[in-house]
Amino acid sequence: MQTLSDMRRNSSYNKYLKLSILALVLLLYQIFSSVYIFLSPLVGFFFAYMVKNFKRDNLEVYLAFLYLCFFELNQGFYLFSIAALFAVFYTFLKPRIDAVFENRLWIVVITVASAYLGMFLINIFLAYIFNHEFFTLGIAYFFYIIVDTILSILLLKHEK
Repeated sequence: MQTLSDMRRNSSYNKYLKLSILALVLLLYQIFSSVYIFLSPLVGFFFAYMVKNFKRDNLEVYLAFLYLCFFELNQGFYLFSIAALFAVFYTFLKPRIDAVFENRLWIVVITVASAYLGMFLINIFLAYIFNHEFFTLGIAYFFYIIVDTILSILLLKHEK
């Protein structure tokens, strides 16, 4: 009977299996969003998720960071520009935004817009420093901000 009890299915790896499947789905979504321009790359959504859950010790924040790094590499942005933006935003801007705005919807809108516009400004600055071609800000980025804001409001539980 002892050998049968050792043969039970171990459910401690279910979390890692779910994260692996989620990583594969996000990789496929990133591929499709680079091919089809109407699909949002979800940069603002994952940036808002990282800002919201940064103090927690979970693997999803690292997965969101890896997704954003893969996005930067895939789209031709400078690597770790989103990490620099996150450090500046989380250290300096987030406490001020939380102090000024009481409505969580405005906080989400500012966070998502900061992700896209901040990443664009950092990449423009780095392109100027390295004397490379400048990036262009298209109308699609404003569409992405709107889509990611709606997704962040619906899927993330933001508390004030």
